[in-house]
Amino acid sequence: MKIKVFPETPVLTQGWLDVGDGHAMHWQTSGNPDGKPVIWLHGGPGSSASALHKRFFDPTKFWIIQYDQRGCGRSRPAGAIHANQTSDLINDIERLRHHLGVSRWSVVGGSWGGALALLYAQSHPEVVVRMLLRSPFLCTAAEIENFMESPPEACRVLWQALKDLLPNHSEESILEFGYRVFCLEHDEAMQIRLGRAWIAYEAAMNVFPRPAPTVGMFEDASLIARYRVQSHYLMHRCFIRQDVLSGIEILRELPLILVHGDQDVLCPFANSLAIQRVLPQANVVRVRGGGHDLTDDGVMAATFSAIQEWS
Repeated sequence: MKIKVFPETPVLTQGWLDVGDGHAMHWQTSGNPDGKPVIWLHGGPGSSASALHKRFFDPTKFWIIQYDQRGCGRSRPAGAIHANQTSDLINDIERLRHHLGVSRWSVVGGSWGGALALLYAQSHPEVVVRMLLRSPFLCTAAEIENFMESPPEACRVLWQALKDLLPNHSEESILEFGYRVFCLEHDEAMQIRLGRAWIAYEAAMNVFPRPAPTVGMFEDASLIARYRVQSHYLMHRCFIRQDVLSGIEILRELPLILVHGDQDVLCPFANSLAIQRVLPQANVVRVRGGGHDLTDDGVMAATFSAIQEWS
C-alpha cells in the first residue's frame, strides 16, 4: 500500500548555528515562511533530519523547521560527544527558535525525538502550541536493555552477529563494548565492523514485525559518528536524572496526539498509554499490527492523518 504524503519541497533557507562548546548545528526550513511554524525533532540518538519528515506537512500552510542534533547528520563536528547531553539539546532547540524569530511553534518528535519533545515542552511550555509524538521513547533502563539484549526471535540472528563481535569470554554487555569501541578507543576497523552489524540489527528491530530489510551502503564515517552518539547516550540512559514523565503534569492543557504501533519492539506501545495516564487530554492513535518505523504503512498513514487535523 502506497501512503500519500506531500511531494518533496525545496529547502528555503539553511545554515549552521553556533551553539557553543565547538558545536555548529545544521538547520533548514521549507514550506511557507508565513505559515504555521512546526519543528521536527529526529530520533536516534544519533540519527538526523530526513527529507521524508517534511513531506507530512502541507507546504502551503506550514513553515517546516528541521535540524540535526549535536554530533548528528550535517552538524559539526560529526560524532562529537563532548558537551553533548540532553540538557544541551534542549537549550539548542531554544537557540534555534530565537535564531529563526519564532514566538511559538508546534513540535513533532519520533522515538528518541519524542522523549526530547516531552523534555523540551516541560522546560518551555509557553512556546509549544501543540505536539505530536510518534512511537515515543521514555529512556528507561528496561527499554535500553530490551533493545540491546532481548530481541524478538525474528531479529535474533542479526543480534547474534552483533554480539559475536565481542571478545571471547568478555563480561561486557553489547552496549558496554560499543561504548568502549566508539567513545573510548580509536580502532577504526573495529568501529566499522561494529557499526555495520549494529545498523543491520537496529534496522531489523525498527521494522519488526515486517521482515528485516537489506541495509544499503552507509559511509563508514557516518556510521561511526551515528553509533558514537548513540552509545554515548544509551550508556548514560540519555542523561535523564529523573523519569521523562516526572514533570509532564505541566502539559495537561497542551493538545497532544500519540501515534504508536502496538507491535513496536523498540519503544513499547505501553509508553504512549503511560503518557496518557498523566496527560488524559492526549489522543492515543493505536496502530494495530504496526511496528516502530515511520515508514510502516499504518504508522505513516496515522501520522499523516493526525498532522492534517492541524490544518
